Amino acid sequence: MMSCLSYLLAGVLLGVAVLFGSGASPTGQGQPPSSVTPESASAFSVCLPAGRKLTDVVSASAGGANTITVEQALNALGAHCTPDNKLVDGSGKEIRFYQLTGCWGNPPENYQEILKNQADAIAQLKQQFTVIEMTCNPKGLRIS
Repeated sequence: MMSCLSYLLAGVLLGVAVLFGSGASPTGQGQPPSSVTPESASAFSVCLPAGRKLTDVVSASAGGANTITVEQALNALGAHCTPDNKLVDGSGKEIRFYQLTGCWGNPPENYQEILKNQADAIAQLKQQFTVIEMTCNPKGLRIS
């Protein structure tokens, strides 16, 4: 039962590692993705969807030792706000957030269907948007 969840979480972490593992900034200026000026942080805040904060955790390693925040993810994508307050990545593609589900200690009977529907929804969104997948386990704690 946990193997499907493990594969999903491993895939999310791998995707985040690929996204942030290059060490190069999206602008090519040599700045690390986590550096942000107060102006850009406040600019992001204007465009974030209701209920989303720059400090929200996108991903966390086991135990929560290494976390990636919305702010760090946006910087890595070269994000900015458009004049009409849409959040877009460095190439101008609109950014959407997707809150993952699947952090169950004891998964429901239909967990495979839930995870499949989630994967389908994310795939559909990725056809039009840059999608930031938000972990269902922001503290990185072992779920039992």
